[in-house]
Amino acid sequence: MTTQTYKTGAILIAPQGTGGQLRGLVERLMNVGIQVTIVDELAAAVDLYQDLADPPALLVDLRDVGSEELEDSRLATESLKRIKAQLPNAHPVPVLAMSTPAILLACIRGGAGDVIDLKLEGTANAKAVVERVCALQRDHATRHDVIEKQRVMIEDLLKDLIKTERRSIDVEEQLKGYARISGAHPVTEQRGPSVLLVEHDRAVADDLADKLEAAGVATFAYVTGEEAVREAKTLAKSATGLDLVLVAAQLPGIDGLETIRRLRERIAHLPAFLMTSVLDAEIAAAAADLGVVGFVTKPLADLDEVVARLAQLARESLERAREQQYVQRIKERHERVLERYRSLPREP
Repeated sequence: MTTQTYKTGAILIAPQGTGGQLRGLVERLMNVGIQVTIVDELAAAVDLYQDLADPPALLVDLRDVGSEELEDSRLATESLKRIKAQLPNAHPVPVLAMSTPAILLACIRGGAGDVIDLKLEGTANAKAVVERVCALQRDHATRHDVIEKQRVMIEDLLKDLIKTERRSIDVEEQLKGYARISGAHPVTEQRGPSVLLVEHDRAVADDLADKLEAAGVATFAYVTGEEAVREAKTLAKSATGLDLVLVAAQLPGIDGLETIRRLRERIAHLPAFLMTSVLDAEIAAAAADLGVVGFVTKPLADLDEVVARLAQLARESLERAREQQYVQRIKERHERVLERYRSLPREP
């Protein structure tokens, strides 16, 4: 069995340079086997820290901070928070000329891993602080790696699971279809796209419906909004379903906008088109408020183009609905796996 060995080192951020007791601290740490690298700014410390496989302790010269005044405490907290923002996995160690309760609390709030007081710490204690912080960062890095590996593993598992479940759901639908044919029990087969059409001019409605049916889109046509609203929910729950509505703005009884509003109350997120001969700003604004996704201008100059557009949009709406059904069924079947994934800690 091989035992992993680690190098314990430190980076000292000393913008004002080293001197006096700080120089003495560096020399004492070097004498007990801790390599100390001195830099004068945070950017250099960040580059050096990130280049090392075994993260060193990050010592920060805060000798100018030492009274119990509020301003000094704020500066200490902000200084350490700047380091944590650049190196979220580091546990910086402030080097103080005098530690007071207020300053110690400020350092804790800033995310300090420990504190070295030049007036109180001997060589053994300073070395112990550096070693303890290095071990803490090492454990944090190891835990982070483990969590990331678990996350990648579960994400790969979920991707494979989704592929498998899609195939499983498709097979189940096929088996249900076979059961229906054999008379075992009624089921819903995988359906094609469908459109709900509301147009008071029966000739226009019939012509549009015939062409949509020829394009492979099941079409349900009504001449009044009241009738369409009354039947919509039943249609949405039936084997044919509903993927798109096309409503004329001018209708006997409730108008097209009111029809769309009532339809959306019964079937949320159902894509709706408004068919109108006059599109003014007021109608456009009201339609936008209702979530209307597009307009069809009357008279229908190029009926084939309108049909092709509606058929494509209905197919896209159906595909989105199928995707949602896939996701929902997979969630229901594997909620425990998804919950385990969501419970994994997320590192800053």
